[in-house]
Amino acid sequence: MKVYARAIAAISGLLVLAAPAWPSTVDDVYITLTYARHWGESGSLEWTSGERVEGYSNFLFMALMTLCATANVDIDVAAKVVAMLAGCGLVAYFSHKLPMSLSGTIPLIALVSWAPLSHWSVIGLEGTLYTALLCGGWVYTLGRPSRWGVGIALLSMASLTRPEGALHLLAGLSTHYRKVDSPPGSRWPAGAALFGLAAYHLCRYTWFGAFMPTSYLVKISPTNASPFGVYQLCGDLLTAAGIGISLLSAGRLKIRNFVWICVPLSIQALTLIRASGDWMAWSRITLPGVVTTAILYAEFATWKVSRPWLSALSLTATVLASICEPRGYGSIDLRVRDYLQLPYFISHFQHGIDTPVAEDVSWAIDNIPYDAKGMAVDVGILGDIPRFSLIDMRGLTHRPAAEAIACHNEEDWLNRQLANDARKPMFIRVARWSGETASDQPGWLTLGYHLAAELRYGGGIIEWFSTTDARPSVAERQERWDEVLRRHPAHPFLQWHAALSAADVGNLSRAQDLLFAGARKWPTMAEFSSSTQSVAITQSSKELRWTASRGFKAECGTKLRTRMLSEKESTELILESTEELRTSKFTVEILDPCSEIARPLTPTNSATIVSCDAPRQVDIDIQCTDWTSDTLFVRLETL
Repeated sequence: MKVYARAIAAISGLLVLAAPAWPSTVDDVYITLTYARHWGESGSLEWTSGERVEGYSNFLFMALMTLCATANVDIDVAAKVVAMLAGCGLVAYFSHKLPMSLSGTIPLIALVSWAPLSHWSVIGLEGTLYTALLCGGWVYTLGRPSRWGVGIALLSMASLTRPEGALHLLAGLSTHYRKVDSPPGSRWPAGAALFGLAAYHLCRYTWFGAFMPTSYLVKISPTNASPFGVYQLCGDLLTAAGIGISLLSAGRLKIRNFVWICVPLSIQALTLIRASGDWMAWSRITLPGVVTTAILYAEFATWKVSRPWLSALSLTATVLASICEPRGYGSIDLRVRDYLQLPYFISHFQHGIDTPVAEDVSWAIDNIPYDAKGMAVDVGILGDIPRFSLIDMRGLTHRPAAEAIACHNEEDWLNRQLANDARKPMFIRVARWSGETASDQPGWLTLGYHLAAELRYGGGIIEWFSTTDARPSVAERQERWDEVLRRHPAHPFLQWHAALSAADVGNLSRAQDLLFAGARKWPTMAEFSSSTQSVAITQSSKELRWTASRGFKAECGTKLRTRMLSEKESTELILESTEELRTSKFTVEILDPCSEIARPLTPTNSATIVSCDAPRQVDIDIQCTDWTSDTLFVRLETL
């Protein structure tokens, strides 16, 4: 019973630590999910533009999501659930193989508290599923001779889940000499798996017309191994030091076995270095190697009672690793702030899924005409907008762009696209995912275009350039929103923007229905407070920054628009500052459609926005005379 109790406690710990990452979905996930949805609905494995291009690198995971889509399961949520189940399975197996002692429990604590495992267990990518297949494959391959064939079958499945899985399969096949005395029939799973793998690649080549996927052409072919990847690897391994030290201090392993169990970690490390690092960071590439090597160590080690000083050292390393997280490219940062917010994240666990580019997608839905052509540096969920043909400048979902990047000829390719009137896109979208300055794209890229939108969020900037001022009709916008919400029912920000769009065209009954339908699915991102009603300011003339429990940081000259207030709802507008507020320094006007005149803010630094007979939005205009403080906050609270 103690074994089961410890495993349940470890899984519970993983779920708790993963809760803060649940609302986040990396935009790249939507490439895989779009392929899965389109394959399930059309029966044809191609991108939404109709091009047969292998823009994914996780076929097995994508095929699993296709089955979910065919069964009418929300694949936005299913992707997270599958990743979480795989993560829990890894923790449970690790707990099963560790001895029931303090020296055996410390490595389990180290693995559960390792930030990358909890992060990738709910982010919606294939990382933990790939790790689970690697662990099973290597445990069976290096274990009893009778299981070798099953191990090769699992490694074959891993090669269908991540490209570098093929290297693990080759390494696993090289252990065949160890199985010369295996019983008859034990190798048939390996033979069947290898035959199926060969058939898959034959069909894949026949369908796509190329053996190398675009991910290889974009991420591997044009790059060389560099110190950048080494730096990131060192940062990843530093955060995992507690796992390694606690295992080494508690168990012994033969040198020959130690060399073999380090193979998975070595393959993943070489992949990271060869790719010159991973822009997604967070140990995404090294995690499968770290976890597989740790589980193999637990599988084959001879356990002993460690000395007190070794236990203290491993426990210290575990604690240090658990409060640090990989930040950026290989650096580390304190994770304590996430732990302090755990009660809030757990209490709001049901509020749904979010992605930081929801405003970007919403703008495109409302402003890009039907059947327009566009070009973007990242596609993600943007490539799944109905009646919008999008070319991926990075080449993942567009073969010609990928081939140009592989040959370092992307500038000439782009020039040819822009010079051809038939292929010239009507819209170009560029993005800078960090920093407060605009993207540094070359001037010739947007020559002949005008800046149509500049969207700011969390320090990043997205810019849309256009050659037209045409917009979709009201009916077309509503049709688009209906389809987008059908595809992404668990995405609260999209539902919210659909309500705003309906309000903008005067369809208040539809807006109200959308508002109430999404009332219990608000995002739990760190930019918002613990109150769902604090997602109150939806538009601003200046960049919005949220400070927990204080509100949005406001500046002089800021014009704000509230969320759509529902019928009969009364709210209070609150201004707060660390300095004393004097009315002579402020002119804050509330422009309410339900009021005939603009009402200034009262001297008490708050004002009540009265209820109305219809849903509406309220504009807030903040003007200052001699105010110099940067500690002014504004928020809206429901009465």
